[in-house]
Amino acid sequence: YDETADEMLQATRQNMFAMIGHLVKEKDNAYHFARDLEFLTTMVDISRCQESPSHTLAVKILAHLTRHRLNKVLAFKPKTVIPALVDATQSNNDDTRLLACYALQNLSQEKSCRQELAIADHLIEVLCDRCRNAVHLEERLAAISTLKNLCDEPANLIPMTNTSGCVSTLMNIADSAADSTEQYRACDALATLSHWLRKIATSGYSLDASEKGRPPMKGLFVPTLREVSWNQWN
Repeated sequence: YDETADEMLQATRQNMFAMIGHLVKEKDNAYHFARDLEFLTTMVDISRCQESPSHTLAVKILAHLTRHRLNKVLAFKPKTVIPALVDATQSNNDDTRLLACYALQNLSQEKSCRQELAIADHLIEVLCDRCRNAVHLEERLAAISTLKNLCDEPANLIPMTNTSGCVSTLMNIADSAADSTEQYRACDALATLSHWLRKIATSGYSLDASEKGRPPMKGLFVPTLREVSWNQWN
């Protein structure tokens, strides 16, 4: 990407990224950018150039697009956005990994996107890796929050439990995390998974059974089923 670029071209690119970076921080602009296929394809391609200084800037722009709740289309079209974000979570740049986790967190708060994310190649694995190995609290918390959002979708029970190390990662965080927010969200994710398992085992018997004339189930931690997002617009 940068091999044939002279200093003038590199400076021009940086200025263009600065301009786009300002534009995507406005809600209406972000809506339109997310529906421009050529623009998205360009950002995805640049985000994969990890040796380029533009790499982090491209991921940052994709992350800001996810702040708009109606931009759930990013999970479906083009199909390259989610794989690019998965790759970005393995970047050597700390800011890039954090922004990629934020973007996945925002997409995962949208119910219609959760199944698409859960079945994406290596997505759950890289989130678990970030939960275990991220040095910075913000990155760990974003990865944990994304897993917690994914757990809120009943259909994700199978990919979550079938992914090696996913449940054990959540258990380790719930048992030993120093940060109370991390610990709570890990507990919430585990409680949600157990909630779906219990519903399967009891043919749909749920925590709100008392509202249907059945005796309530006592002594159980009730999962919040409340999505957690990053810096989203109302």
